[in-house]
Amino acid sequence: METIIKHKAGKTWIETVPGTGMLANENDALDLVGQCGENDTPLLLIQSENLPDAFYNLHTGLAGSALLIFSNYRIIVAAVVNPRLANAGKFLEFALEINRGREFHVCPDYETAMQWLLRDELIQFSGG
Repeated sequence: METIIKHKAGKTWIETVPGTGMLANENDALDLVGQCGENDTPLLLIQSENLPDAFYNLHTGLAGSALLIFSNYRIIVAAVVNPRLANAGKFLEFALEINRGREFHVCPDYETAMQWLLRDELIQFSGG
């Protein structure tokens, strides 16, 4: 999966590029962590087009594994999700619970993800 570096309001983040691959396993999550590290930013925005259906099926463990990796490396993630998939099954409950925290946020659209990721009270763990 390809990523791009973006800058706004004095902050830098990594953003996934739609149509260039999926967050399909733990190695993909580690690759994203690596991109953040190489660019000295703990901020990551994942586009909905880069999240496979398995991410929304909690039985696969993909969402939990990815979140654990991001948390262990102190990566702050905003994920734009597919509303049709996010509102089905247990994923909705998972999203509501995870959104209470400060490290990972499930967002219905790009604008909401950007607002959350670039919020003023955000504490940057590396380079800032």
